[in-house]
Amino acid sequence: MKNDYRNTIYWVSKKNIVSEKDALEKKIKAEHSRTKIIYNQINKKDSVYNKLFRNIYSDKCSYCGITTDVVSSELFEIDHFLCESSFNGDSINAGKIKNLVLSCKKCNRAKKDFIWDEVYSSKFNVDDGSITELFYRDKNYYIKVENKFITDKTICEFYRKLKLDEEIRRLDFLLMNMYGFSKKHSSDRISEKISKYIVLLQQKRNEL
Repeated sequence: MKNDYRNTIYWVSKKNIVSEKDALEKKIKAEHSRTKIIYNQINKKDSVYNKLFRNIYSDKCSYCGITTDVVSSELFEIDHFLCESSFNGDSINAGKIKNLVLSCKKCNRAKKDFIWDEVYSSKFNVDDGSITELFYRDKNYYIKVENKFITDKTICEFYRKLKLDEEIRRLDFLLMNMYGFSKKHSSDRISEKISKYIVLLQQKRNEL
């Protein structure tokens, strides 16, 4: 697996997202045997299941990689990876934990009712990192489509739908790097200076 465009050099990727999600679903079913739609339990704000689900994703958007360092946790949502409309009213299967991912509000709302052919589900898979084969982060922090997928209409439409090309994605990644640097060098004087710039950039970001 190549470098993950969603991660800075200060971030350690989790390798066991799928197994942790399976364990959480078993926990929910054991404690609420009548629950049919897992989404309804996980989507409850401030519930223990919501918090556990967010922890599985380390409070990080599955699509763009933004973290709660940069945006409020209130701006994160439980997303149906395959949109509900693609299940033709089958809310139980749409709401299974394997179809749920953590997303920032911006990505979730932009993705909305986007439906793709089944073959792309494995390509867009965020839990096993397959999505990182489609996009990359260039030296200027822009998210780009890999050259070999430039002519793939579905992948490019996904890219445009989620607005991964927007300038704010660069600013978010810069802030994530700065937060990471500041945490790693918290005892250094240079970290104090970085923190001042973080505050300024964060203010600018919040105005966008």
